[in-house]
Amino acid sequence: MEEIKKGDDYMNMSLSVSPEKYFDSRFDGQEKLFTEKFNGLKTQFDERFNSLEIKFDERINNLEIKFDARLSRIETEFNARFSRIETEFDARLSNLENKFDERINNLEIKFDARLSNTETRIDILDTKIDVMDKRLKWSTNLTFGVLGLLVAMVGTLLAMTALHHI
Repeated sequence: MEEIKKGDDYMNMSLSVSPEKYFDSRFDGQEKLFTEKFNGLKTQFDERFNSLEIKFDERINNLEIKFDARLSRIETEFNARFSRIETEFDARLSNLENKFDERINNLEIKFDARLSNTETRIDILDTKIDVMDKRLKWSTNLTFGVLGLLVAMVGTLLAMTALHHI
């Protein structure tokens, strides 16, 4: 392909080179310049993009490291607080259990005392009932004895009256 120069050569060339060849060579030159310019810009863009990508990745990695560190700190703090709350809860629960045990023991002591007092009262009532039962038996026996004696006396009086009348 022939090189085409501007200006005066255009006129000279127009006589020696056909317009088709002239425009083809001109187009090829422009295409080559465009391709070189495009490749240069593409290389610059790729370099800038790669640079930005590296910076972005570094920032992401730094953020991940910060996030992981913060998350680890929060998790440690949460575990410490949870353990402290669990310890307090266990202490309170143990305290409540002790108070309930103490109250139950006091109630058992009171119940046992009242039961013992009730049993003592029942024993006293049994004794009184036995005494009353003995008295009733004695008074019943006495009553029957007195009745028997009265019957005997009435019988004697009747016999004496009958003998007196005869």
